[in-house]
Amino acid sequence: PKDASGKRLGPLVPYAGKDAQGRNLVGDIYFNFRKIESHLEPVGCFAKAVLEKLDALFYSGTLGTFRTVCGIPEGGRTLAQELARICDKRFAYAIKKPKPTEPGKKQEYEWDLSQFEFASGEPLLVMEDVVNNFQNTDQMLTEIAKTGAVVVCLGAALNRSPFADTSYTPKSGPYEGKAIPIVAAIREPYPEYQQDDPAVAADITAGNIEWNVKQNWAGLMMKVMGTA
Repeated sequence: PKDASGKRLGPLVPYAGKDAQGRNLVGDIYFNFRKIESHLEPVGCFAKAVLEKLDALFYSGTLGTFRTVCGIPEGGRTLAQELARICDKRFAYAIKKPKPTEPGKKQEYEWDLSQFEFASGEPLLVMEDVVNNFQNTDQMLTEIAKTGAVVVCLGAALNRSPFADTSYTPKSGPYEGKAIPIVAAIREPYPEYQQDDPAVAADITAGNIEWNVKQNWAGLMMKVMGTA
């Protein structure tokens, strides 16, 4: 958001999605599930909201059953564990390993599932805290395919994707062309921009972007509140 003079009220934040030149997309809104996941009752509320929607899809015949809930860390792991508990499913999760990342880009990770065993054809629900551009999802789908398990649904606390409403169809990889259902507690698309978009270009040039949002959350909040 901007004030009456056109000045942005706080720093931009980066998203995992990238443009054709490999630059992170950016925007004004960041859903920080880490501030929620330390409070178990709200996490439970998100899990119950997801479960209600899963039940509706199951009883309508839209979605088959799943045996395991597999979380993408960190928030997705927390939410996956709670969902698995309340619906009596097996719980698994990936280990998050940082990739070498260039300065001025959002940190990227790879996912390691080697600490869990999966049966061939085992149906999984993959849980994230937020789904948007599905970069992390695509990586996770590739890793799961190596195990022989099968992803039947994607879950999230928030689906803020500008293009994927109730399903996501990968354009490449082991699930290319297959529509995978998305079940999110909240569905609300947020605007995002390429870095040369006139809506954000001046802020990018001025360095008005916080690349390490979660690590610098307190300072970011001070800037947003105008107290820094």
